[in-house]
Amino acid sequence: MSLVLVADDEPAVLEVLSQVVEDLGHEVVKARDGEEALELARACRPHLVVTDHMMPRLSGVELCRRLKRDADLQDVPVILLSAVLPQGAPEAHAFLHKPFEITDFEALIHQSLANAPKSASKAEGPPGATLSQWAARALQGPLEEARRQLHRLESGPSVDRAALEMLRAQLESMDVVASELARLQGGALTVESQAVRGLTFGSRVPKGSVS
Repeated sequence: MSLVLVADDEPAVLEVLSQVVEDLGHEVVKARDGEEALELARACRPHLVVTDHMMPRLSGVELCRRLKRDADLQDVPVILLSAVLPQGAPEAHAFLHKPFEITDFEALIHQSLANAPKSASKAEGPPGATLSQWAARALQGPLEEARRQLHRLESGPSVDRAALEMLRAQLESMDVVASELARLQGGALTVESQAVRGLTFGSRVPKGSVS
C-alpha cells in the first residue's frame, strides 16, 4: 500500500479521485488547494501526488516546481490534471487532460507508483506522527482566534447565552481533538479503522469519466 496525496479544489472531483485511489488499495491524503497540498507533502512525504492545475493559492504547475525544489520531495512523481493545458507541463511526471476516463487514471496511478523511487516517501516516527504534527499545528491558530472571539462575545453588552454555550462546547471539542492529535504524534495513541453504522466505505466508484 502506498500513500497518495490528491489535490483538487472541487470537492466532488476530490472525492471521486480519492475513492478511485483508495479502491486500488492505497491510502489517501486530501488537499483542497495548492498550498495545503505542499504543506501535507512536506509533512507526510507521499509516494505519489495527484493534483489539479487550476487551484487557489498555488497552481498545480507551481506545486510541481515547489516539490522539485525540495530535497526530500524532488523525486516524488506528480500526476498533473488539467482542462486548460492540452499538453501538460514539463514539471510533472505524468499528465491527464480533463475530461478523462477513470480507467486511464487507474492505469496512470499503477504506472507512476511502479516507477516511483522506493525510498522517496517513508514517513519517520510512529504511524501518523507527521500528519498529526501538521494537523496539530494547523489547529493552533484557529483555536486561539476562536478563544479570543468567544471572550470578546462574553464581555459584550447583549449576549445570547445559549449560543455562547454552544460555541464553548464546540471549542472544547476541538481542544479534545488537538490533545488527541498530540498524543498520536507522541505514539501514545493508535488509530484503528472502524465500521460506522449506516455508512459504507470503500464502495466502488462507477466507471466513467472525470471532468
